[in-house]
Amino acid sequence: MGPLSPLVSQLSGRRITVVGDPVLDVYLYGSTDRISREAPVLIVKEEAREHRLGGAANTAANVAALGGQASLLGFVGDDRDGDALRKEAEALSIDPRGLLLREGGATVTKTRILAGALHTRRQQMLRIDRENERPVSAKDRAHFLEVASQAVAATEAVIISDYGEVSLTDCYVELAHRARALGKIVVVDSRHALTAFRGVSAVTPNEPEVEEALGRRLHSPEASLAAAQELLETLQLEVALVTRGREGMALAQKGAPPMLLPAHGKKDALDVTGAGDTVTATFTLALAAGLPVESAARLANVAASIVVQKPGTATCGPKELLAELEAS
Repeated sequence: MGPLSPLVSQLSGRRITVVGDPVLDVYLYGSTDRISREAPVLIVKEEAREHRLGGAANTAANVAALGGQASLLGFVGDDRDGDALRKEAEALSIDPRGLLLREGGATVTKTRILAGALHTRRQQMLRIDRENERPVSAKDRAHFLEVASQAVAATEAVIISDYGEVSLTDCYVELAHRARALGKIVVVDSRHALTAFRGVSAVTPNEPEVEEALGRRLHSPEASLAAAQELLETLQLEVALVTRGREGMALAQKGAPPMLLPAHGKKDALDVTGAGDTVTATFTLALAAGLPVESAARLANVAASIVVQKPGTATCGPKELLAELEAS
């Protein structure tokens, strides 16, 4: 495998459709210097708040940050958070036309409260999740498949980011089959239903997701490598890329021996939130560009090492990626 730096420019302009569960990440920042009289808890004085894209929306944000043409498909609620998510997507040049309003459903949000004493770095104290457990109606499901099928026909690759936030896994599987029938690259990142996606191009699970899918613990690098190979064969994939956090990745691909990729760099992670989204986005862009699988995995490895040095859900741009490659 040759140098990776010349390959970065090839990621730009690739048309990627991200389908899945969009989440609005809300960050509330404050300071604290006293205890409440009402209960033995810290009082946080709110100083600022910001919105970021999470879930499938963060995957789309990573595609856009690397120069890809990202489209985002999924459900949001008819509420202020849904409007905020759509605006954040538009601000990052993500096509939001596939963000559909669902009947009687709220936008999924994850609110993180970060606080600390004066002149200290803010630490996450609490996370509040608002989920949407109400089933998606038959009407909304049919509309989703219609819109998604049209979008898939005009794209180079499809990412299915199935966070399990809404009951749409069966629709995602159906869409994956339709996309593959059209000859599209389909990469799946599924939290709880990995084995449902038989016959897609690639999967990018982390080790806990693989353990859940296979029903056993992965106690060693060799076990992770064997698991990647098992996923490749049993799900009839072209590639299985298992992320292993600070231990790197396990890569299995059709027609080649499996291999372990060490984690890039030696810095400890600051925040791993959304790093898997970065891996999936970078890897898919590289596959859409026609890059070799190993090169695609190594680029994703480096991109992930960059975002884990940033607080909260984050992205990696081509300049950062190039700088890191040239410095290593």
